[in-house]
Amino acid sequence: MKLKQLPHDFIVEELPSISISKEEKTHSIFIMEKISITTLDAIRILSKKINIPLFEIGYAGLKDKHVVTRQYISVPTQYSIKFQNTDKLKLYFAGYHDKKIHIGNLKGNRFSIIVRNITGNQLKDLPKRAKTIKQYGVLNYFDSQRFGSVIENEFIAKYILKKNYEKAVKVYLTKYQSSEPRWVKNDKRRICEHWDNLQTISIHTWEFKKVIDEYLKTKSWLAAYKKIPAILREIFIKAYQSFIWNECIKEVVRVRINKKKIFTITYNIGSLLFYTDLTEEERKLIPSVFKTVSHDGIYSEFEKQIIDKILLKQGVMLADFTIESLTGNFFKTHDRKTLVKPNDFSVSEPMKDTINSSYDMPRYAIETSFSLSKGSYATIITKQLFNN
Repeated sequence: MKLKQLPHDFIVEELPSISISKEEKTHSIFIMEKISITTLDAIRILSKKINIPLFEIGYAGLKDKHVVTRQYISVPTQYSIKFQNTDKLKLYFAGYHDKKIHIGNLKGNRFSIIVRNITGNQLKDLPKRAKTIKQYGVLNYFDSQRFGSVIENEFIAKYILKKNYEKAVKVYLTKYQSSEPRWVKNDKRRICEHWDNLQTISIHTWEFKKVIDEYLKTKSWLAAYKKIPAILREIFIKAYQSFIWNECIKEVVRVRINKKKIFTITYNIGSLLFYTDLTEEERKLIPSVFKTVSHDGIYSEFEKQIIDKILLKQGVMLADFTIESLTGNFFKTHDRKTLVKPNDFSVSEPMKDTINSSYDMPRYAIETSFSLSKGSYATIITKQLFNN
């Protein structure tokens, strides 16, 4: 099966938690529709085109680059908005609100997804799998989108927990994704080659230069780490905390669900465990929530047993998560639902996939639509639906 083969195969629409008024208020609310660009890039383009400071534009969440997204943004009403829509970025006036939109001002997201390149065999158990999702939901894993900052399975935050600040900075400055701009990759290669003699190299990327200059001035890798942009450092922390949570839920699955019902699906930093179906007894054995890990979390005995096992594998301890005084970053404990049910979940009848079918190898497509609470991943639904 294939996802996101065409941009309009995957549509995400935000469900805002704010009330939008027709009466004029301090902030104008727009629906921003974007295709094939990140949320931050879209905001930067708007800031430049409509001549508004970047910080004045409010948004509720970051959305995937490779899909069509419709999300809500706010702009102070005092600004006159004149924006020419393009193929990749469109703006539609929605109304007014009395405050700027902030991260998290969402009830959830509505998804419309066309899944392509489905074989006849994959269709056989589709009704049964759809019924299981409707009845019990899916495990509420963080999916690959959460881990874009993790390259070659190296978690920068893990090195911070171990107080190996040099390694944390080195991963940030030298590891790169194939999709990064050429000049960034060139800078990272140059930094790697001259790691023991950084004062001799010329760097074009300002963010990297700032980190290196701080180290050369202070000879402190911790000081250098703190020069990494705050938003990136927060992303590093959330990525590792999310990975630990995923690993904990995998352990819950191992000890609470019949192993004959468990199957494995890989994702960009490892693998996840799913179930083919659940008995009512198994569902009751799965805790409704499981806390994220931090040094000051208060955990049930079951949670503590699971967390201790996972942290032992990771070679870290709960006490290591106390990093705020040194780094300015912190891990925060909160309850996360272990299972999540999609609302208004539907799966269409199979249709011929004209893009991927050949004369002797027919392929099919289906459309599925549903809404999820914020923080849950639609791609986990498709993984469960297709065991893929």
